[in-house]
Amino acid sequence: MSVPANRLGVVPAMNDRERVERFVLRARRVMEHSLVREHQPLLNKLLQGSVDVRVEHNLKTGEATHTLKLELPPEELFESFAARLRPFTSGKEPVYWASVLNSIERLLSRETRAEIVDIDSLRGPWKAVVEGTGTAQAYYVMTESGQVTDFKLANEWLNSDALHTQVAQNAVAREVDLNERYYAAACVFSRLGYWVEYTLCFIACLHNERLIELDSSAFNDPVVADGRIERVMEMYCAPVGGAPMPTDISEIDLTKWTPVHEDPEIMRLIKGRQNESEAEPEADAG
Repeated sequence: MSVPANRLGVVPAMNDRERVERFVLRARRVMEHSLVREHQPLLNKLLQGSVDVRVEHNLKTGEATHTLKLELPPEELFESFAARLRPFTSGKEPVYWASVLNSIERLLSRETRAEIVDIDSLRGPWKAVVEGTGTAQAYYVMTESGQVTDFKLANEWLNSDALHTQVAQNAVAREVDLNERYYAAACVFSRLGYWVEYTLCFIACLHNERLIELDSSAFNDPVVADGRIERVMEMYCAPVGGAPMPTDISEIDLTKWTPVHEDPEIMRLIKGRQNESEAEPEADAG
């Protein structure tokens, strides 16, 4: 006897269109992060690897000091940004970058792939920013223990300091301080954010030009929860232990459950709260 897959709790396979739509939704969520909305110049500086250097040279004594100045976003803020980016880097996720690019390629017609779109021009940058190339993206850190690339240092921050608690695998990463690991991460994950935005714009262009067909909900559905919920609904109350909790509105026993506006005790409580709210402005004025 065969059992339907959904009865076994197996998640249905995701087709190419659904995968790309999921990418669009997740990428839009990344773009709604406050770092992107309010600190774009700082992110641009980080992804470019730009730094400020102050040089002081005493012409009389010949003494000189060189000072490196780095501006970083608050780590707590950047940590949530990195968390939104994380699914694009995990092969277990439906929006893993390589799977998404493969799906885009399959959705395009042969003519479009041959004459207009070169998916390989995206694969190279994505692979470099997610998997690394064995060389530094912008710089190396060197200590007596050896050297480490900014890419490896960034992942040590992610796995040891931020989202996970693994012991740093690299000796240099263990030797340098948290600020050094965080700076590397800020640069590397800012570059990842750039390619997420670039690919989102690329997909939107393909969709607008009717080169691929996607559900418009991927571009329009909310991707960030509201900070407030206000919903008209039916509410009932009953004494604690006075009636079993119903699991369906049709199961409510109206001999035991009372609409909240008909319950005297509840209404007294609501009226008391209203009186307190009305009294507060008078107290402030006094």
